[in-house]
Amino acid sequence: MPRNKSLPFQKNLLAIAIGAALTPAWALDMVQEPPLPTSKSAFVAPNVIISIDDSGSMNWGVKTTWDGSSKEGKGYTVPKDDRTWYSDAKRINVLKYALTTVFNDRNLIPENKLRIAWQSMNNGTQKNVNAAGMAINSMRPIDAVVGTNKVHRDNFLAFVNGLAPGSGTPLHRLPSQADAYMRRALNSSSPWATDPGGTGSKATEYLGCRRNYHILMTDGRWNGAVSGGTQDGTDWPALGNRQAYSTTSNQTKIYYDNYADTISDWAFKSWMSPLQPATSLKDSDKLKPSKIYEEAPITESFSATRKTGTVDAQPCLKWIKNKPKTDANCTQWTQQDVFGTKSVDLQKYWNPKYNPATWPHMVTYTIGFSDDAITWPGASDILGPSQTVPFGYDNSFIDLITGFQTWPDMDAEDKRALDLWHAAINGRGRFYAVSEAQQLSEAFTEIIGKINEESAPLPDEIAGGGSTSGYNVSQSNAGIFASVYSPKRGWSGSITATRAVEPEEFACPTAADPNLKCIRFPDTIAGWEGKSTADRLDEAWPADGSVDTRLVLSWSDDTSQGIPFKWSTSTAIGYSTAQKWALLGVTLGDTALDPLKTQGINIVNYIRGDRRLEGTTADKPLRVRYSRQGDVVNSEIWYTGRPSSNYGMGYSSFVTAQKNRTPILYVGGNDGMLHGFSATDGKELIAYVPRGVVGGLKDLTDKDYQHRYYVDGSPMTGDIKDGSNWKTLLVGTLGAGGKGYFLLNVTNPAGFGTASASELVVLDRTRSNTEALPNCSALSGADQTACNALVEEIKDIGNITAQPGRNPANKQEATQITRLNNGRWAVVMGNGYNSTNQRPVLLMQYLDGTDKKLIRIQATTDVTGSGNANDNGLASPALVDLDGDGKTDVVYAGDNLGNLWKFDLTSTTESDWKVAFGNNKPLFTARGLATATATTRDKVQPITAPPIVRPNDRSMTVGTGTSAKTVPVGGMMVAFGTGRNLTANDRRTDITQPVQTLYSVLDNTRYRMKTDKSSLEVHPGAGDCTTAPATCVPAPAPVGTMATNGAPLAKQTITTVSGDFATVNATQELKTETWKDYKGWYLDLTFAGERLLKPMQFFDGSNILAVYSESPSGTKNSESDNINESCVPVKVDTSAGSQFRTLVNIMDGKIPKVQLVDYDNNGIFNADDQKVARAPVKTGTPVLITKRDRIQDLTGGGGARDTLNRMPEQSMRPSWRQLK
Repeated sequence: MPRNKSLPFQKNLLAIAIGAALTPAWALDMVQEPPLPTSKSAFVAPNVIISIDDSGSMNWGVKTTWDGSSKEGKGYTVPKDDRTWYSDAKRINVLKYALTTVFNDRNLIPENKLRIAWQSMNNGTQKNVNAAGMAINSMRPIDAVVGTNKVHRDNFLAFVNGLAPGSGTPLHRLPSQADAYMRRALNSSSPWATDPGGTGSKATEYLGCRRNYHILMTDGRWNGAVSGGTQDGTDWPALGNRQAYSTTSNQTKIYYDNYADTISDWAFKSWMSPLQPATSLKDSDKLKPSKIYEEAPITESFSATRKTGTVDAQPCLKWIKNKPKTDANCTQWTQQDVFGTKSVDLQKYWNPKYNPATWPHMVTYTIGFSDDAITWPGASDILGPSQTVPFGYDNSFIDLITGFQTWPDMDAEDKRALDLWHAAINGRGRFYAVSEAQQLSEAFTEIIGKINEESAPLPDEIAGGGSTSGYNVSQSNAGIFASVYSPKRGWSGSITATRAVEPEEFACPTAADPNLKCIRFPDTIAGWEGKSTADRLDEAWPADGSVDTRLVLSWSDDTSQGIPFKWSTSTAIGYSTAQKWALLGVTLGDTALDPLKTQGINIVNYIRGDRRLEGTTADKPLRVRYSRQGDVVNSEIWYTGRPSSNYGMGYSSFVTAQKNRTPILYVGGNDGMLHGFSATDGKELIAYVPRGVVGGLKDLTDKDYQHRYYVDGSPMTGDIKDGSNWKTLLVGTLGAGGKGYFLLNVTNPAGFGTASASELVVLDRTRSNTEALPNCSALSGADQTACNALVEEIKDIGNITAQPGRNPANKQEATQITRLNNGRWAVVMGNGYNSTNQRPVLLMQYLDGTDKKLIRIQATTDVTGSGNANDNGLASPALVDLDGDGKTDVVYAGDNLGNLWKFDLTSTTESDWKVAFGNNKPLFTARGLATATATTRDKVQPITAPPIVRPNDRSMTVGTGTSAKTVPVGGMMVAFGTGRNLTANDRRTDITQPVQTLYSVLDNTRYRMKTDKSSLEVHPGAGDCTTAPATCVPAPAPVGTMATNGAPLAKQTITTVSGDFATVNATQELKTETWKDYKGWYLDLTFAGERLLKPMQFFDGSNILAVYSESPSGTKNSESDNINESCVPVKVDTSAGSQFRTLVNIMDGKIPKVQLVDYDNNGIFNADDQKVARAPVKTGTPVLITKRDRIQDLTGGGGARDTLNRMPEQSMRPSWRQLK
């Protein structure tokens, strides 16, 4: 099949031949949290038994070791400012602080996330978890209701607070009681009960898929009574899915010892011996091995070479005249070391790194807290791993695997710390050897995190936006960047990098062609050394240190310029007084500022990433974060590399000067910043805090923070000429986080720095959603006039939530940053939603010159609150350059009420720019069905994504009989989709959402050059266009409003092939004979809640639209809502909602003539694929990578892959020019 070469498409400002379009020849209540998956997995909270050492030595100092006498530690109750402890701090106080901090962390342990029971070693009433009936320390969900109160967390913390050290270390008692508790008879007080202690049916339901864990913490070496028998020294037969355990197998050496009554025997029994008969538990067959086990290699090779002894090497020699001679009196022989090598290919089933158990069992984690609990001088030949918190897998771990070493008899205290390591291995957990006090909190946090990970019902990360450094390009490796956010990890977020690789051929013989070769794509390759931007931010500065070197900028109302976002006791922040009040969250004039200065400094430092005041105590009052980087939800990643346009006017010199600049990923975050990360390694180079979010920054520090949006709009960059200089400017918005926009100069990343703040920040017109309008009444004269003009502008600027339009041929270019017909450069935007005036307005913000003037064209003259000025606003526009001179001539954009507006910018005079068909006259008004079975199209269909435009290249028949003649249809096809996802009702899954629609309508307008050749103008029309010979220019006319019967558009229909795979059929066909009867076509989207929220694009340079429509999910994000524990697996979406890719022709709505989708997934595109043109895809930003004769769809960040066919070469395919 012939292939076309790469076409030089122009940025969505379609530069077309003049003749093609000149003549027939050619106020919303926005939600403040992101949507999460509609489907929730079957969630069963794990059982966790926490066993605490309260022996007398817990009263010692952290670094005290046993020397025969007791040494009481100091009474410090909190760590030092650097989060470390004094070495003589009492161990019990460190433990109390650690447990209180960890279990007060409601991000780590939200309601009903865990079920816990607890016990202490010696003292109090809660020293036996296996007490009869339901005791205060019995197994219950965290924050479970006891009586009428949620007290289980509080009861545990009260137990912790009341711990009092005393007596010895009878450690065996704890695993013995924990094991017996899990084996007790099944009844309402059993830890297996779904509702322990309850009275309903759930109190006698026992789920076999529930995971069980024992966290065993001690500060010393056990003594006192022993128990446990010989568990790991005895053969165990196979049982169900449990493999037989043989003490002589080379697979089990690390578990085996020949001694009885150790802690490791208890751990082995709790893991190996079923805690309950499988037949007594519901759905016991649903317990699956952990994900890490399923993904582990089948075997892992361990090998070690060690000294095994010595041998006699040779007799003693003496030297006589330089010749050796045996000494007759020598009775000693020299000795030589002998080394041996042992190797084991360890099956993953017996690898202690993994847990394969599918029977009722308990995993054991152990914590040794003090040098006595983590050293074993009596067995010094056994070397602990180099990693200690938790223990790693080197040194004697390998020797124990291969059999070079064996576990010793625990007959003396100076060897018994080894029993903690052995117990963790036998229990398929980990051993945490805590030598520093601050590591104790880390150990408990990591263990709970691992338990959460194995039991998690919601995906830890939800896919956000994405970008690619090479979109639809024929290059060997394309960088693909995807953002994710994690509600379960305190609304943290990150960006990851992957790289597409070359496709590979494989044999796919058919009867017709036994030698046929097909192409498939290998997995993508992780970039940035497998790190994310969040990892890079956390690596850059220590958690216990300052972040003074981080480059964060903001905007000052005092000086109207950019400033460093810093505030310290010695350096004042450059905010105005009003901005400082907003930052502190108080009303101007309430109180003096100075007493609150420290609080302001703490807020600024926190937002900058300083983590030293994060905690749960009075001295650490700020919200604990999992990462410095906050969630990235609706903001799309924008990649800015070397300048890549093709302008004139000295642009080539600019390209040369900046060709080696660092490529940067720009993205908005709900941590209050726009971020700029190096696309090369993921490190942050710049961050910006817009003025419109300053008043909400304090909320981010609050422990009870409820998610809201901050910088949630999508940035874009473009090159402009300002005077004699070319620049790259970034335009950013706040999305639902606030109103307006800001401009940054991002030309030269090497020049980013605090000293350049005033040059880097060009303009900031952002405002919070609740900020009042300026009060101009106190001003007079010219000042008041200017203030009133500013207010009128502000009243038309709303929440700009739309994604920016991209150049179809170069995704690094924003189509909305353009040159206008008066010669000036501007960013062209819709005004968004919730503006004071509530009307749709086209905004044109000048980017060059010193005036930075804002031009507004309102689409309607309706009074606020009525008609088209009622909860309305303009979405992202499509810009069109009709004559290829590099200047925008017309603009199309939709609004919240379903109107598709056209704006005429053909004049060289800005005052002549206007709505194309007159105020209140849109090109088209969309109306849809209330339900899929409805018959009346009377529902408003909001338009929130930009349209896409292409000249109509079809022909039609005019006249009849012998006078019939075929003529070009002409005009422009303007395609767009409907749907919105901004309000709570937009996301509700418990109500029927109106049907949304994909449209392509004909704008029949023609243009001509003005007599003075200065610019184009609209042709008013002339002649008869309905009969032959049809030598006419049609008069410009809007299409009108969508009628109930679909008129004046031809109906297309989605027809299911199988599941979510479908084709599209023409119910009313657009063809030469019927074009005279229609003004375009429409296609109703059939999936429940489906809508178009993303910009469409042309597939492979053709007229085929690649439409990515989606059905967003609801907003539930907590397992504590409507808890319904069940072992029955339910699919968990790893992204928010569902998405579909539909391929249809912009001209007539028909599917491609070439089969593009490999429906049967055999690598061949033929009739067996049943004309499928619509398929489900992963959610996220569309990413299509062209490689050789195939296109790889990596939408969603490179997870699920989909290989598509390419379009054939078309000699008549239009070739657009870049802007000049």
